[in-house]
Amino acid sequence: MRNLQRTIAFTFILLALIACKKEKTNWNTNWTAPLVHGRLTLNDLIPPEYTTSNSQEYLSIIYNESVFSFSLDTLIELPDTTIIQKTAVNFSSITVNPAFTYGDDYDQKYELGEIELKRVIVKSGEIEMTIKSPWPGKATVAFDFPTILDQGSPFYKAFNLDAGTQSNPSTASEIINISGFDMDLTGISGNLINTISGDIIVSSNEDTDSYTVTNQDSIVYEVTFKELIPDYAKGYFGSYTITDTTGFDLPFMNSVLGGSIDIDSIDLNIIIKNGFNLIAQAKISQLKGYNSKNGSSANLSFPLLGSSININPSSGGLYDYVPSEYPIAINNSNSTITSFIENLPDSIYLGYELKINPDGNVTAGSDELFPGSLMEIVLNGEFPLEFGANDLLLTDTFNISYNTGVSYTENEAEITLSYQNGFPIGASASLYLLNEYDELIDSLSGDGSINAGMYDPTTFATQPSSGTVIYLLSREYIENIAAATKIAVILSFSSDNNNKVKIKSDAYFDFNLRSNLDIDIHL
Repeated sequence: MRNLQRTIAFTFILLALIACKKEKTNWNTNWTAPLVHGRLTLNDLIPPEYTTSNSQEYLSIIYNESVFSFSLDTLIELPDTTIIQKTAVNFSSITVNPAFTYGDDYDQKYELGEIELKRVIVKSGEIEMTIKSPWPGKATVAFDFPTILDQGSPFYKAFNLDAGTQSNPSTASEIINISGFDMDLTGISGNLINTISGDIIVSSNEDTDSYTVTNQDSIVYEVTFKELIPDYAKGYFGSYTITDTTGFDLPFMNSVLGGSIDIDSIDLNIIIKNGFNLIAQAKISQLKGYNSKNGSSANLSFPLLGSSININPSSGGLYDYVPSEYPIAINNSNSTITSFIENLPDSIYLGYELKINPDGNVTAGSDELFPGSLMEIVLNGEFPLEFGANDLLLTDTFNISYNTGVSYTENEAEITLSYQNGFPIGASASLYLLNEYDELIDSLSGDGSINAGMYDPTTFATQPSSGTVIYLLSREYIENIAAATKIAVILSFSSDNNNKVKIKSDAYFDFNLRSNLDIDIHL
């Protein structure tokens, strides 16, 4: 069995290496101008941020992608909670003079199940306050939250209300954005959890006048904490398990039909990252590649597959935290990556299990969620562009239209592919006519192959080769062109004697398609 590449991610990008990126179509039915011209370079195929020159001065691909991530902020989102209180005097009636003040305090607890929060810095949320006063004189109702800080100062809000009656109370309301507020949820005593503490102070707002209030004149206030999402949280976040399978497509594999590829010196790491200050366990239960073209699948086995892995908490604090990392190394000597790659998957399914605080609250409520912190699974590796190909089948499809008014004599009609190949790998090309349902109508083979560029194994430089491939069109084939809406080009790439070659950054493939028929090719 051939020694295939040691990684998943590089193969997916590498197989796209030969698929042409096409420029805007040039229309012309004259032999002196191409129907379409295309030029391919590595910069067209691989974004520059994915490539680097290695120590031997040929290209490597740097692959570092998160294939799964989640944050705890939705799991510890604070539900809306409302405080509704009535403030009434303890006597049948009382005289309210300008110096009158009455206070009331309260603790409002969030019901969060096993989650026990001590502190939250709010990422987004608001407080909605409404006060109704039937007092027959002017009054002030003030809310003091000593454990909720707004830019370092306790949150305080006062409302001045005009005189009212029981049937027509004076009303005041306001919605306050509390993004960035720092909420201590341990109460005034500092011994509680999940608790908002506050004081309500009611006083007269008259300068000189006094008025009488009875025990039926209750001031009603309603305070609602709404849609609070934490940016930072500290406490105990509970013990639970998340199990799921996530899938992601590999669109650059859509052009690959079959064949094989042989690559050396490539390693892959699966890195599990913990951006939270808490104890966690992780398990990769499955990594399966699926080939949608033939319906086949292949599972990748590697060290620690199916094993529970203890993931350390992140280090640092609120403004300087550093996620912990647990790498799993994969190569062709410790895994089944050979059969995995031979299956040529165009999508991958990743099964995982994550446990948060598997042993319960063993850290006395010191779990921390930091701004932007995530639990992630990352694929990472550096992959030198050194490979060999054996009947690697790639395809590309163009829309076409044929104008039947052109005259030709039998055996004169043809399509010509002119090329200049600066890649050190050759190919053969076949043309396939398809109808609007992508069903095969006809096929056509050329009179030769696309020659590989001349490769220097010492410097890894490639001298471009030039040539033409001619496709003779029979009368039957031309009639089929009239019924076709698409033309598919299938390329079979093979390196000489299946030798491995190294690809430099200046490699390119340049081509022109010409015909003496009135054919339009739409790209």
